[in-house]
Amino acid sequence: MTGRTGLEAVRIQHVLPYDPRQPGGVQTHTYALSRALSDVGHDSTIFAPSRPLRVSLGGTRADLALHPLDALALRRFLRLPHDLLHIQEPLLPAVGPLALLHPSPVPTVVTLHSAEVVAHRFYRWTAPLTRRLMRRADALICASPISHQTAVPAISYEPRIIYPCLDLAAFSAVTRNPEPNTILFVGRDEPRKGLTLLLRAIRQLPQAKLVIAGPVRHSTRQLADGRTTFLGPIPHEEIPLLMKSATCAAFPASGGEALGLVLIESMAAGVPLVASDIPGYRIATNNGDAALLSPPNDPDALAQNLLRLLDDAQLRERLANRGREAANRFDSHVIARQHLDLYQSLVPA
Repeated sequence: MTGRTGLEAVRIQHVLPYDPRQPGGVQTHTYALSRALSDVGHDSTIFAPSRPLRVSLGGTRADLALHPLDALALRRFLRLPHDLLHIQEPLLPAVGPLALLHPSPVPTVVTLHSAEVVAHRFYRWTAPLTRRLMRRADALICASPISHQTAVPAISYEPRIIYPCLDLAAFSAVTRNPEPNTILFVGRDEPRKGLTLLLRAIRQLPQAKLVIAGPVRHSTRQLADGRTTFLGPIPHEEIPLLMKSATCAAFPASGGEALGLVLIESMAAGVPLVASDIPGYRIATNNGDAALLSPPNDPDALAQNLLRLLDDAQLRERLANRGREAANRFDSHVIARQHLDLYQSLVPA
């Protein structure tokens, strides 16, 4: 059978270690990639945990496939007919290593996403084991140059860099109607995401209103005043509506970001950005051309850039146009084509 790309259709199995019901970049990427592959005639299916257990990884909370019943379900999944196996985050202590160790008659591709310091330390401490495990893969992808730097201790050959992807259609279709002086933050309240820094910066902007979409700790809420609205966790499909009304968005992470998918979604929706000047965000914003970048952990610089955006409509329009262009590089169909080139090189004709 031939896919709509004109190439032989491929049956691809994806293994995802995270709970797909929880927000996260790896989940977003995996499902967007799978849909894009299916759109062009390939058979793409995903294994994800049905009984995830919550763990803390370097300050980031994650729901992972650690339950024994998930391991049994994975074995059944891998027995289904397929031409290629693609494992996301194969070195997490979850289903990834089990999938790599499972005897497989088909090529195996793995993608490393993490850019966090704790991951680099883990890879360094376990290098003999992780290098041996990674040799079972036929091809290695890193989700960005930052992920590659993080993973160096765990790998023994150069990876291919293929960025994560997003289904940007709903964001690109947003008709903007921003409310004056409204700043949007979308994300989890983890120390590296910089929400407390943003709340400190907002104190310097008496005209600004802040809208926060995502779970927020009680201690963080105590830092806010009456100009801050806490929406709590928002279903992913409702986020484009939030972006419709934001004057701008702020992403003040201190590090640990391989790319920043929520930045890309915001740019696709035409929302001008202020973000931290960290490597992953530089990549996402086309080396800072599509956003105002502030030094990380500097509330004064963050406040100054937010004030510039709130006060300058022409700057907002210029950044919005550049942002839409920058976001298109990460559209799921663009990135799926890059994956297909790799898959086709591995699957026998």
